[in-house]
Amino acid sequence: MSATNDDGYTLVTIRGRLEPRVFGRTTKSEHLGVYIVTPQASYLIRPMNSNPFMDNPLEPLCGKTIEAEGRIADYVFFAKSWKIVE
Repeated sequence: MSATNDDGYTLVTIRGRLEPRVFGRTTKSEHLGVYIVTPQASYLIRPMNSNPFMDNPLEPLCGKTIEAEGRIADYVFFAKSWKIVE
């Protein structure tokens, strides 16, 4: 499902499992990031309009499957909304 929002971005809905993974391996930026892993792809995920240098509020949901609406920019999924899928 996709739709264009008021900002002109195409919003998509994806479902996947949240997993902690190393981001930026072997660089000065290396840190543990939260990824949404789907059968098709994996994306670094963070809430839309959040500060990338602050803790990711999705981290406590690692290990859970979520359905999230947002936009994809390269390797990052910017989540506008999400819900846990049982």
